[in-house]
Amino acid sequence: MNATQKKKQLMDTITKVLTPLIDNDYVYLDLPYYNNLGDVLIWEGTKCFLQTLPYKCLYASDIYFYIPRKLHKDVIILFQGGGNLGDLYREHSCFRRKIIESYPENKVIILPQSIYYDDSSLMKEDIAFYAKHLNVIICARDKYSYQFLKDRFQNEIKLVPDMAFFIDLKKYKIPQSEDRVLYLRRKDKELSNKNCSEISPVAELHDWPTIECKEKKYEYIDKLFYPIKFLCWLFGMKYRKLAEDYKRDKFYRPSYVQTGINFISKYSIVYTIRLHALILSVLLNKKIFLIDNSTGKLCNFYDTWLSDFDNIIVKNRQNLITPSR
Repeated sequence: MNATQKKKQLMDTITKVLTPLIDNDYVYLDLPYYNNLGDVLIWEGTKCFLQTLPYKCLYASDIYFYIPRKLHKDVIILFQGGGNLGDLYREHSCFRRKIIESYPENKVIILPQSIYYDDSSLMKEDIAFYAKHLNVIICARDKYSYQFLKDRFQNEIKLVPDMAFFIDLKKYKIPQSEDRVLYLRRKDKELSNKNCSEISPVAELHDWPTIECKEKKYEYIDKLFYPIKFLCWLFGMKYRKLAEDYKRDKFYRPSYVQTGINFISKYSIVYTIRLHALILSVLLNKKIFLIDNSTGKLCNFYDTWLSDFDNIIVKNRQNLITPSR
């Protein structure tokens, strides 16, 4: 299957599963107001999907600028998808739980996630919590996470591809590919200890450019917003949030997506430990060598959705037995 066929297949799956669930106006929470480009690609794809629906986004926020508000019980609460369901990035799980407790009558949809627990006590705590909140629908983005959730959680569980596949690339400039090789290697706690052999000797070693170095244009945007943020600080949190929302949604989000496209587009061959470098490379039709991360996230996703894609070679696997180990 080629890139065009794969994108259409996964977009159709997202539409088929999520469209019947999102049947009213909604709020969209846990937005990625940070420099992980992969999470911003999820945000972009989610916005593109939500624009196909006839409902309004009434409110949106990250976890730090969130301001509690009254919601009618028919309003749906959407949480950003990603790889933070479990205990790897616990602050996001805690935020979701706080919101879910605050709105017990509202339908809640956790958009496609990978799940991973290292601490079995936290896993049991979450299982007990969600058993009390069956208004929550959890979307898993791979069969591994889906089965884990089905076996342990009483909530409705859906299998849905990563939302980044809904990105509309026609909105962005796609630079010409060059005869270069990229090894995109993450440097955080998801880096696997298992070495991958046979990396091309001419591969250029990088992480996402938004993580390696803050570009001058983002420093310029921040400077432009300094006086606005100061005025908003004088008038309170509500106005500080409005300024931050505007900056992130209107400037950072589209710019980060274009930065990611520019970065991957330069290369004809991509070795990657990052899931969204894999996904963006699929969308841009690159030759891809997949290197699994510490949680098995990439191979789980590949086995679920990408094994019939023409241009991926798996270089190593974590071979985890369960996400909780």
